[in-house]
Amino acid sequence: MKKFKIVTVLLLALALVLSLAVVSTAAESEPEYEEKKIEFTFTGEEGLTLEESEIADTFIMQIVRAAGGEGQIEDDGTVTLKSYSGFYTDIDMAYDYFAGAYTFSIDYQFVNNNPALGGIFVRMTDPSAYAITNPKNAGTQQHFDMYEWDWYGENGGAEKGVSSIGGSGIRVYENKSAKKIGVSVKTRVEDGLYVFAQGVEFDYPEGFDAAGRNNYKFVDDGKSSVQIYVNGALLSTVEYGGEAGTYPDGDEGDCDLQYYKKAVIKDASGTQLLELENARISAEYGAVGLGNRGDASTSFDNIVLTYLQEKKPATPVPTEAPATEAPTQKPTDEPTAKPADTTKEPAAATPESGEKQTKSGNNLTWLYVVCGVVAVAAVGVIVAFSVKGKKKNK
Repeated sequence: MKKFKIVTVLLLALALVLSLAVVSTAAESEPEYEEKKIEFTFTGEEGLTLEESEIADTFIMQIVRAAGGEGQIEDDGTVTLKSYSGFYTDIDMAYDYFAGAYTFSIDYQFVNNNPALGGIFVRMTDPSAYAITNPKNAGTQQHFDMYEWDWYGENGGAEKGVSSIGGSGIRVYENKSAKKIGVSVKTRVEDGLYVFAQGVEFDYPEGFDAAGRNNYKFVDDGKSSVQIYVNGALLSTVEYGGEAGTYPDGDEGDCDLQYYKKAVIKDASGTQLLELENARISAEYGAVGLGNRGDASTSFDNIVLTYLQEKKPATPVPTEAPATEAPTQKPTDEPTAKPADTTKEPAAATPESGEKQTKSGNNLTWLYVVCGVVAVAAVGVIVAFSVKGKKKNK
């Protein structure tokens, strides 16, 4: 019996040590995140095209110069988008940085009187991912770039027959003649070229400058909603969700892009105004972009993208250099061109959403509980056998 007690105690001690080691390792592996920003103000870059400016390191440019498109930085340090032009977040960056929560802010001026010809997009997919034959555009393989028409009405779309730019995501635009700001969602329908926008419009908020630039800010929690602010005041919330799925998009049939199909548009007070079951809202990342079409130009400035990036462990700094190490010789040939990705933020692991981070914390808590149960059970075994031994000795 004494030997049994000794073995049990040793096993208990070993279990506790291993449990503490596992807990310590789990605690150390839990990632930490820090807020990061990418900012673009265009003072100091006057006279450049958008393709020549640093913004091209973050966004894919779509400037169709053959059709009069232009993206030019003006003398006052603002940008003009003219005719067929736009841009959207580099998709690799969108996967790395905007799969979780992020914010997108921009000072923007809508000039087009036609509300269908311009807008700001969030939670959009790569426009080149969807291609379909367009009989009303000379049978071309139609892609829905940020400036591109969806050709819905022209191809017999029966749902009001209204066409607009873009092919996916949430779009904010201005209806100047009605003095309203619109919020629409691209949807999948069974006529036209299968892409159609549905949305609602809101009165200009107090202090809105209809003749100049206003600040538009999008706060995407990365898992269920996008809040839309105009000059700091909440305008609307678009809730998205449900089980992500695909659509039979384009000439190639099924596309592997995942969309949130459920969407609800609410006003600032939370009142539901529109509910959709056929939304084309990206479920994989939250790419953002701008689009402009037609003869009128639009202007913008002060882009700010804020996201979470996983902290990297600090690299230990040696107290002194090795005495015998010789200095590295400088290469005789300097590089003639800066690598394309030198100005980008370093690639980072995709930050977990709040829900995933909560689950990590819950898993750690359960680990503590399991360790405690093991310890209590072991103690119980010792006590039981001690009592049994005492009874036999009586």
